[in-house]
This record gives sequence, structure tokens and C-alpha cells, in this order.
Amino acid sequence: MKKFIHAVSLLLAAVMLTVSLASCDWGVHPVPEDGKVPTESFTPHQFGVEDATVKGVRIGMTQEQVKKILGEPDEVEDGTGDGFIYGTCIDYLYGELSLSFYDVNEGDDLTLGTIFTASPEIKFVGGLHVGCTKDEVLKVFPHDENPEPLYFEGTEESCGDYIYGHTNGSLFIEEKPTDEIYCAYFNRYGQDEDNTYMMEYYYYPPLNWNADKSDYIGEYYSMIFYMDGETDTVTDIRIEFGLEMH
Repeated sequence: MKKFIHAVSLLLAAVMLTVSLASCDWGVHPVPEDGKVPTESFTPHQFGVEDATVKGVRIGMTQEQVKKILGEPDEVEDGTGDGFIYGTCIDYLYGELSLSFYDVNEGDDLTLGTIFTASPEIKFVGGLHVGCTKDEVLKVFPHDENPEPLYFEGTEESCGDYIYGHTNGSLFIEEKPTDEIYCAYFNRYGQDEDNTYMMEYYYYPPLNWNADKSDYIGEYYSMIFYMDGETDTVTDIRIEFGLEMH
């Protein structure tokens, strides 16, 4: 299953940035060796690293750490494929849960970079699952009362609305942020063609700038809910880690 290489989502996550990974550091935040995850009780909050988890495993774990929690996978597949930008990729399939491990540093341990499912049986943060409604997602993550319209690079018409926060290409290059960035939006690009849209949530840790702040390396974590536009219900869920460079 190769849904993690979804062309539109890569465009949105990078916005207008050029991705180049020749000599990048993976940089994933540390994960407890025992695989412990946050408590089930929570209050609505902006999507962050702590939400990149399912069934006791989290983005950033190695294959061995995952197997200690979930056991041996039902199937193992080579997920590298054409156009995959993070070196080697191995998919572990546990029933209808797909976990993809990347080899960004060419020789280091493969690291869990994508979680995907289309199964309503698998629960995520706040109990969210395939089959939830748009309103149920909005109860787990907050939303602004007066959201800004969403524009992508090169588009003149809005293709969605921000749920909270705001980010675009000029934010990174012109404002040179050093703090965390939280943003989320309804992405309705192409909805007229197939009556689907996405609810996309992003977290950017502080960017790693060079000495004169002319270039940066940035991580991002995302949680994407693929939505049926007719019923406003979730059809697929994906969590992903990525790297961006300018």
C-alpha cells in the first residue's frame, strides 16, 4: 500500500519548498524505550508530536521497538517505489494497519515515518477513527472562529480554509521563525472532481537555521483525515513525519 506517497499531500506539506535529503539528519524526537504513550484522557489541543501514535507505537520508533509492542507483522513489503524520497522504505502490515519505515541516513536503523489505515477498528488520539464525522474531529482539535482562506502557491482562488494557525512559504523565508508552528486546514483542492477533501493537521518543531539564517532544515509531523465530501466522514487516516529543506 503506497498511499503515503500521495502527490497532493507532499505538495501541501512542502508548500513551495524544495526537498533535498542528500545529507540530512533524521532528527526525530526521542521515544520511550518501553513504548509508553500518553494517557487516554486529554483536553482538546493542537496536533503535536504526542499525537503521532497508535496502538502503543509512535512515529520515530525502530522496527525492533515496534515488534516488541505489536509482535511480528503479518506481512512485510518493500515500499520504496518510484519517486520515494527518503531512501529505503519497508512496510509492516498488521491487519489493516500499515507502518512504513524509512532509511533517511543511509545505513542507520529504519525509523517509523508513516502510519496509515482505512479500518474503523483502529483508534487514534481522542478515540478518532475511520467513520468519524468532521465535527467529531473538530472536537478533538480546536478551531478558530474566523478562519483565514487557504491559498497554495500559484493559485489565485482559495481551495479551503484554515482550521487554526496559518503558514505559507513566505513565513519560513521572510519571517525566519524559531518557535514551534502549529497549523491545520481544510484542503478542498480537487473536491469538485471526486467529492473528497482532507482535514490536514501539521506541527513544525523549531527550524534549524544556518549561521546567517539563509537556509534551514525543518521537520514536520502531520495527521491527515481523508474525507467523503457527501457525508463529511473520515475514509482514511494517515500520520507522517517528513523533512523539508530550503
